[in-house]
Amino acid sequence: MPNSEHENNRLSRICAEQQDAYLRRSSIRFLECAIHLCVTHMSLEEVARLLEAEAKMLRDLG
Repeated sequence: MPNSEHENNRLSRICAEQQDAYLRRSSIRFLECAIHLCVTHMSLEEVARLLEAEAKMLRDLG
């Protein structure tokens, strides 16, 4: 039985890691799509300024 419990814990850990990786990839893809949408309606300079302001806000939050 201990081996089965160990395998369940290992499987749960692998599942959680894969879920985290999927959510990270999905979030990055969503951001890329949002940037591309902005570029269709704003100048590249405007988008760059917007992203720089957002990056600064994130850095300030820690």
